[in-house]
Amino acid sequence: MMEKRIEVVELCASDIKTGFGNPRKITKKKKEELRASLEKFGNFGVFVIDEHYNIIAGNQRLSIIMEDNPDTMVTCKRLIGYSEAELRAINIKDNTHNGDWDIDMLADWTADLTVDLGLDEATKKDVKERTIDEMELVAYEKYDYVIIACKSELDYDMLTTRLGIKDKKVPIVEGKRSIKARAVWYGDVQDKLFGGI
Repeated sequence: MMEKRIEVVELCASDIKTGFGNPRKITKKKKEELRASLEKFGNFGVFVIDEHYNIIAGNQRLSIIMEDNPDTMVTCKRLIGYSEAELRAINIKDNTHNGDWDIDMLADWTADLTVDLGLDEATKKDVKERTIDEMELVAYEKYDYVIIACKSELDYDMLTTRLGIKDKKVPIVEGKRSIKARAVWYGDVQDKLFGGI
């Protein structure tokens, strides 16, 4: 059995082969986001190739580079002595983006960034801004629920994690029952909920 090793090589993008395959698909929107990231920040990732110069990891970045300039020089990690099964596992692992954010660390990391990371892209829809006065609780009014509205996915993840309800389902009584509720912004109550995080 051949000893496994990894060597770092510089290659012209057009010299990398795509015959190994890649089970991951990318939407047109995500591809354009990746293209914009490459244009803004450059290609700071490393491509993983097998000993025959087939791409194992970095397929989507390579396809964009090939469209834009196939003569671009790229850094690759060349895996030598790996079985096809191991290479497929590496490809799948590279394309698996599981896990949850460490919300506190993510908040610290992103606090001073002025770059749009797309973390709250889902919240950038046509949402009508309302003043806080319209969302304040009215004294002596009875509510079944208080709705905490989050302005970003990051706020939502922090709220559900800290309350211990992340990925939990709320049972609703079937039938036509009206629910009386008031809404407050998460940012306005987070200090009261968590003592000034």
